[in-house]
Amino acid sequence: PERMEQIGEFESHDIEIDGTGWKEAAADITLRGLGWVAVTGAGVAKVRVSVPKGIGISVRPPLMPFDIWEAAASHTGGKAVRKGGKTKSGKRRKGVGRR
Repeated sequence: PERMEQIGEFESHDIEIDGTGWKEAAADITLRGLGWVAVTGAGVAKVRVSVPKGIGISVRPPLMPFDIWEAAASHTGGKAVRKGGKTKSGKRRKGVGRR
């Protein structure tokens, strides 16, 4: 609660992004001074972004449209997005769905 008082008021921005499919990011939502979030999916995504007042946001074409495959595998352990069964060193991969 104390930290939230220091940050101040938030403002919300509603964005619509037309997804190009699950295999590539459709757009990046940039948060000035904080970074960006890549949006991936099929169809229209309605996104509400809430940021402290004074933090600008924008939508741009994705910097890394196909990076979702590597990022998702490293953060979720999803076998559907992993490359082959072995790492570069020749060891078998461990993780969800692996034996």
